Amino acid sequence: MNLKELRNVSRNRIRKILRTYRVGNKRQLESKICESGPPEMRPAPDILTKALKEVVKEGVIKSQKVKMGGGDDNIYYFAEDFGLPSDNDRFSRVVKLYSDYLKVVHKKENCAYVLETIFLKAIKAADTYHFVGGPGISTNKQQVNGTVIKGNFDFILQSDKGLIGVELKNKRKWLYPDHKDLWVAIDRCLKNNALPVIIARKFPYTARLIFKNIGVLGYETHNQYLEPGLEEPMADVRDKNGLGFADLRFTDEPEERHINFFRKILPKQEKDSWEVFLSKKDILKKYAESLKKDSISKSRTKIFYQFLIEIGLAQDHEEESGFDDDYTDYNDDYYDDDQQDF
Repeated sequence: MNLKELRNVSRNRIRKILRTYRVGNKRQLESKICESGPPEMRPAPDILTKALKEVVKEGVIKSQKVKMGGGDDNIYYFAEDFGLPSDNDRFSRVVKLYSDYLKVVHKKENCAYVLETIFLKAIKAADTYHFVGGPGISTNKQQVNGTVIKGNFDFILQSDKGLIGVELKNKRKWLYPDHKDLWVAIDRCLKNNALPVIIARKFPYTARLIFKNIGVLGYETHNQYLEPGLEEPMADVRDKNGLGFADLRFTDEPEERHINFFRKILPKQEKDSWEVFLSKKDILKKYAESLKKDSISKSRTKIFYQFLIEIGLAQDHEEESGFDDDYTDYNDDYYDDDQQDF
């Protein structure tokens, strides 16, 4: 499908979902539209966001801002027939469930550290790389293969080809290629002469395409992992009639595919990725300083677009088209308080 067709699919599926469930926020709609259903009918989240803005502007769907988890979130519902007591109950339930969800994932021991524990066990089980790092362990100023590490990585792997910097993101939000999380990781790897490996729940196709062209290795978990004891308290968050976050997994044990990534996939792809990464190193240094910052502006969009031109994925006569605001903001699904790089 082309972009116009995917936008129309998004519009139709928004209507269908809200007819059935009456109320939904952005992450619920992503889960039901971008991550489920026939593969050919799954738009990327930035396409869904644009479709949502269209139907809201047309008055078909209403959007109401509600304060949740320390920030604002939009709740969507049909404009024409909303207001029954059951609708109001559903609205309140969605707000409470998502607020509760955010309170849980904002705690590192419930979310961020769980993924780090899973991959600590996966790296050990793979028995392919020596490593430093892990939940709560700072890599800053540690010495690895004669290199004093600058800044905090989730893991530093030691390979005969060089250092590998592993960054883990256990967030609901898809990791887009212009997001500062990615560029903070790239910048940190550049400063330590390390190959970037980014592990996140979901990447859009555009991210995978860019990774291939700059030598970054990306691995999708397809799940958000939470502390095992939370399965019962979070049952309604996972249930399709609650928030519908069906990808939630309540475990700190690795799956075989996670182990296999370090045992077979990474060693196989490492050499070629190093060659591409080194060939693009000067370009990446040129843009990382700006793109790693917390900023949303037209100038940032232009900087990212210029980067795409330099790596051969855009032409300077093409129309600049940044991703939707929702995928360039930094109001993520858990707080990051990484220590300052030195």
